[in-house]
Amino acid sequence: MSSGSAAGRPEIQSRHCPPRSHSTSRRRDTSPEITNRNFDSDQLFPANPSHRGSIPTRTESQEMRDILANEIEATIRRETADRCATRHLLEAADLTEQSKAMLAGELQICLETAFDLYIEARSVGYRPGIRRPDATRGEHWRRTSGANTQSAKRAWTRALGNPFFSDIEREDVILALEKIRNLPKGHGKRPNSAAENGDRTSPDRIGVTTFLRIGRTARQVGDFLVELNLEDANPFDICSWSTAEEACLRQQERPSETREWSEAVESYLSSPIFKGDMRDTGDPLFWIPLLMRFGGLRLDEAVHLTIRDLQYRDGMPVICIDRYGKTPAARREIPVTRRLQDLGLVDLFELRRDQKETLLFPQLAEGRPGSGSTRFRKDFIRYCETHGIDASALHAHDFRRALHHTLLEQECPDPVVRSAMGQMPRDTSGKFLDDNRLQTVQQALSEAGAGLPDIVGPNR
Repeated sequence: MSSGSAAGRPEIQSRHCPPRSHSTSRRRDTSPEITNRNFDSDQLFPANPSHRGSIPTRTESQEMRDILANEIEATIRRETADRCATRHLLEAADLTEQSKAMLAGELQICLETAFDLYIEARSVGYRPGIRRPDATRGEHWRRTSGANTQSAKRAWTRALGNPFFSDIEREDVILALEKIRNLPKGHGKRPNSAAENGDRTSPDRIGVTTFLRIGRTARQVGDFLVELNLEDANPFDICSWSTAEEACLRQQERPSETREWSEAVESYLSSPIFKGDMRDTGDPLFWIPLLMRFGGLRLDEAVHLTIRDLQYRDGMPVICIDRYGKTPAARREIPVTRRLQDLGLVDLFELRRDQKETLLFPQLAEGRPGSGSTRFRKDFIRYCETHGIDASALHAHDFRRALHHTLLEQECPDPVVRSAMGQMPRDTSGKFLDDNRLQTVQQALSEAGAGLPDIVGPNR
């Protein structure tokens, strides 16, 4: 931290931390003393006439209180013993004197030395929860992850300075993350290659993958210190990003690319077939992009829909995907939005049923070589070329990707986004789907399609 840090913070002038005696250590007491005065028998056994049987006597209460105290003390001692055992294993390893002093509590841990200790421990084979270091794994970690961890150390000390680890606050970490996000590319190799201050554009600053790795590495270092009982808390525990948050960061990293394909999606949905120029009520070039954009279906899922895939849940039409998903996570129920209903999707299912057809798009399976998806792609490219749409900038998957980006922009909860996109395993989402998630997903999908151009369907 800078010299202008808050009062009470140590002013670090060198890259070495001051020695720390056992008497001034800020670590928790690993052997807390538990006495009987900590427990009140009236709280443990409140008088309640409704209880069957007699109220325990004072002797019985005393015995049960002693048992509870002994169990608590045994648990604390067991956890402390596990932590001490890990520390003893590391103390016996081939570490530097500085690292051994930190493990023994003789040297207060600074940010930089925390990284050094973590790197040394991982290099000799330490892993969370192990009983003994594995030298082979340690050497593998050093070769594959050592350099990245050193780079993360440089980034954090550049953003935070070298304060005592116990003095770092979460607010400090949040501000440091903003600085790290704007570090120039090659910050660890070319320190003078760019200005130190000011926001940088995406091409000039480190990538999202590098940024996330730097943050997560600091969290791992903090978890390591807490596990060994060298620190009470991990201020870097906020360096965690959900799938949706990571996707948002990556979207911000590619604004020009996103604009290119998103404009192509809008251009396609404004083409003649969506303005009433549709000769076939069930034209796949009309319905399949809409199913992907309004419902999150994958291309293969949409191409192979059958009339049996439309079912109802409490009067709500849903498309059941349970055969053609790429993974088990794709087996799901997709609520049909009101807009798709108004355009005539449910009526198309009924039409195919009246025609004794099995597939919703039988024209993709009639006497033509290749799979249905391949035939759709060929027709899709031909249509784009005919109507002046750059087919090289637009792929069928982009309709589904556009929905995903819109859901993220609307700040939909991550479980809802994953359910809508078919990315959540059945075992973690099934109960919620049976209760109220279908309505939540339907509302999210409806809002995600509200800003699209006006579309004229076969029913209008």
